[in-house]
Amino acid sequence: MAVAYVYGAESRDISAPYSIWKVVASLLFIIAFIPLTLWLVKKFQLAQMKLSQSQIKVVSVQSLGTKEKLMLVDVEGERMLLGVTSQSINHLKSFSSNARTFATMMDEAGSPEASSPTEEKKL
Repeated sequence: MAVAYVYGAESRDISAPYSIWKVVASLLFIIAFIPLTLWLVKKFQLAQMKLSQSQIKVVSVQSLGTKEKLMLVDVEGERMLLGVTSQSINHLKSFSSNARTFATMMDEAGSPEASSPTEEKKL
């Protein structure tokens, strides 16, 4: 009985550092596993979004404030400009698929040839 007690005491002394390293290794594994899992979930979500064949695509988003924004959305070949707030979504304008780009329209509107001198005299 005395031998078993001594043997048990020796095994506790040997296994104590082993159990500490086992706990430390498990903790390091968990700490490394969480960010790796989050990264994989994000990658799979991006891959799923790329593979989905949705008919609605967000072309551009412009923030106007903390809760307001303009969204240019493409739905079945038609582009729509939407005003989005935290309370509502409003349709502002529709563009056909073969319409000129917004930048082209702005360039034409701002060019000196677009406004005629007779119109300026009337003002």
